[in-house]
Amino acid sequence: MKLFCCLTGLLLLRLSVFADMELRNGIVAIANEAIITAQDVEMASAQVVESAARSYGRTSPLFRQKWAEARNDAVEQLVERQLILADFNTGGRVLPESIIDDRIKDIIRDRYGNRVNLTKNLQAENTTFEVFRQKTRDDLILRIMDAHNVREQILISPAKLERYYQTNLHRYKLADQVKLRVIVLKRGAGSSPDEVRNLAGEILTKIDGGAKFAEMAAIYSDTQRKDSGDWGWFEESKLSKGFAEMAASLKPGEHSGVFSLAREEDDSYWIFHYDKAGRLVKGRKYTAKEAFVEEKKFDQPGHDGVPALPLEFYLMQVDEKKSAYTRPLAEMRDEIERELIAQERVRLRKIWIDRLRVKSFVRYF
Repeated sequence: MKLFCCLTGLLLLRLSVFADMELRNGIVAIANEAIITAQDVEMASAQVVESAARSYGRTSPLFRQKWAEARNDAVEQLVERQLILADFNTGGRVLPESIIDDRIKDIIRDRYGNRVNLTKNLQAENTTFEVFRQKTRDDLILRIMDAHNVREQILISPAKLERYYQTNLHRYKLADQVKLRVIVLKRGAGSSPDEVRNLAGEILTKIDGGAKFAEMAAIYSDTQRKDSGDWGWFEESKLSKGFAEMAASLKPGEHSGVFSLAREEDDSYWIFHYDKAGRLVKGRKYTAKEAFVEEKKFDQPGHDGVPALPLEFYLMQVDEKKSAYTRPLAEMRDEIERELIAQERVRLRKIWIDRLRVKSFVRYF
């Protein structure tokens, strides 16, 4: 009985290996007279599959899902490619050899430098110049056919732009905005919070004495130093709550006192505030989901007994503020046009490919 089980197991193993070989070498689809093999699909999906493997690991269920999606997408792209090529070849169209020659010269110049390097690359890929030339020809045809059936058919009228803008008006509404400039002082492994707080206090004294905030940021800040501490524009609702409250308390041109950030193990965080003498006076706690939790009062020169030790100290300046408004069509026109063109490309391509499928023979295995 054991011998029978062993023989049966060996037989199933050999059948499994044989099936895998058949799968790799077999036919996946036929588009008119063109045969698409599993190897074609594997090559076409290799880049996406490798990216998924790096992201999820090859044993992950999510990788198997991404692998299947990449494989299916590759099959459809290869089928569409063959349908387009067949439509070109049966439509009496001709692609002059001189155009192919010129394109090959461009590829050699831009990618390989010279013909010798191209030959070496083809040898390394175990292919021939004839195959390379045929692929170059096919790629040119695909571009020509796409231009004729899709790109040249796209027309976005001013009326369509305005309708889209009015329909999606909610997308162009901006909340109150603030333009920030921040000095960030990070606490290194060998420094204490008090040392960094003292440095922040010295910088604040210089700013209060007339030094430019931007100049101090360019000298001291551990982030955006090259930009003189410029953080750019933010919707106040998109800032962390502790920073948004600080920004809201300042008028354009005003700067804050010293404050610091400390995190707890559950990713909640504290914003600690200091007076001009450097004494810790207040701490406000927020959850990881930006909900205010509690406020504690302090009156101490150091950080003994605080819920968590600060990791970073800050000075903030509000450069400008903007009230909530809806971005006008004139400002959004180019962005909307790009979006509509992308949508129209997808729509026109689907109509085109569906039309080719109707008059073509396609079979999947």
